[in-house]
Amino acid sequence: MSLLPAFLTDSLDEVVFEGRNQAYGAYQLRQDYQQHLTSAGGLTVLLLAGLVLGWNIWQALAPAPMVMVPHIVALDPIIPPMQATVEKAKPAVVAPARPHTVAAHPALTQPTQVTKDELVPPRPVTTPVEAVADGLTGPVVPGIAADDAGVAGTAGPASGTTAVATPAPTEPFRYVEKMPEFAGGQEALLRYLRSHLRYPGAALAAGISGRVFMSFVVGADGQISDVTILKGLGYGLDEEALRVIRQMPAWTPGYQSKHAVPVRFTLPITFQYQ
Repeated sequence: MSLLPAFLTDSLDEVVFEGRNQAYGAYQLRQDYQQHLTSAGGLTVLLLAGLVLGWNIWQALAPAPMVMVPHIVALDPIIPPMQATVEKAKPAVVAPARPHTVAAHPALTQPTQVTKDELVPPRPVTTPVEAVADGLTGPVVPGIAADDAGVAGTAGPASGTTAVATPAPTEPFRYVEKMPEFAGGQEALLRYLRSHLRYPGAALAAGISGRVFMSFVVGADGQISDVTILKGLGYGLDEEALRVIRQMPAWTPGYQSKHAVPVRFTLPITFQYQ
């Protein structure tokens, strides 16, 4: 048998198994190999197509994931109630009245002329009243010296009052007549905080929320200084509150006795994760 026709065929199974048992075994496996390969490839393609189709169907039917947006709530500043102090009025000290002196003058009498052999009745003695140097007139009071005599109904000079200047404050006030105010009021302050505060990524990842208490001084010129944290939460929330408070624009300063004075302010900022 010539070998050339066998090489021209698709397989050499006939040459290899010539004169051998071809009913079962390796010969049968070789005959079915192409069919098995085609079946395996088709199943693989069908499986991949099913996975892709199933994924697309699940994406179309599944609800869209909810995006968690942090909500920052800024509370109104805590302003302690003003306690008015009433000072008791001090009684005015009245200096003792300086006594007015009335000069004593001897009474002028006319000599009695005696007529010989006649008894002349005595003439009445008159006591003239003379004007006093300070313009006050009055009779001489017997038994009182000139330096000790006083005039009833007169009082001495009243004591004067001295204006006391308000000393310059060395420490920031806690309560003043007119408290400092953010430009535009409380609503403008809330809008500023909401637009500038950013929720830190570390706090979002850890699900941290709560309130940060800040303290700062509004100077006499309205500038913000001495910013401190009274109570913090960590995870970058304290640093974020510090950054925003330090960048705030100038406030309207507080006033005490019509003078601008520095005032310490306490501001709570709430970070709420929703």
